[in-house]
Amino acid sequence: MERSGLAETKLNGRILALFIAGFLAGLALIYIGQESFVGNADFLDSYSVGRMGVLDIDNSMLFFYSLKERFSPAVLLIALTIAGVGSIAVSIYLVWAGFCAGTILSVLSIRYGIRGILIFMGGIFPQILLLAPAYLLLFRWCQGFQERIRSTRYNSAGTGKYGSLTAFRAGTLIFILGMLLAGCLVESYVNPVFLQRIFHFF
Repeated sequence: MERSGLAETKLNGRILALFIAGFLAGLALIYIGQESFVGNADFLDSYSVGRMGVLDIDNSMLFFYSLKERFSPAVLLIALTIAGVGSIAVSIYLVWAGFCAGTILSVLSIRYGIRGILIFMGGIFPQILLLAPAYLLLFRWCQGFQERIRSTRYNSAGTGKYGSLTAFRAGTLIFILGMLLAGCLVESYVNPVFLQRIFHFF
């Protein structure tokens, strides 16, 4: 039990460290190349950000877009985990996700100050309350599945244990995908209302 808890803590710490590393890299890139990436670029300029507050959003289209954006990396991570490279795939994804978050937050904060931070928070809330835990569980699922496959291959010559292993992990995976689906629904039908209210303050 103690060993299992320690391994879980180490895994959570590794996940956080990789995300923060990517996040800091994104911040550093924008602040070092501020003139190129912010001063002379249209990325998240006042025109594009201003339009977000007056867009007439088609929630059903946004839902399908959200499904594609959230499920594509999840399915890819699952496939790569089954292929035996889940740890590497998760590490790359965490650094990339942190990098994107750091880049967007730094551009918004440089252009708009505290308003930019509010826009960033408005863009991820409240779906982040479902999507972040779902992805955390998925990362742990990928790591756990890969480790169990390794131990099964080393400790058993038959296929029976592998089959029971797959069935055991499938229930957890269905729960994770259900959380992602719920997050997509919130992102499509709740977040636009929340974000537009934030834009009323500007």
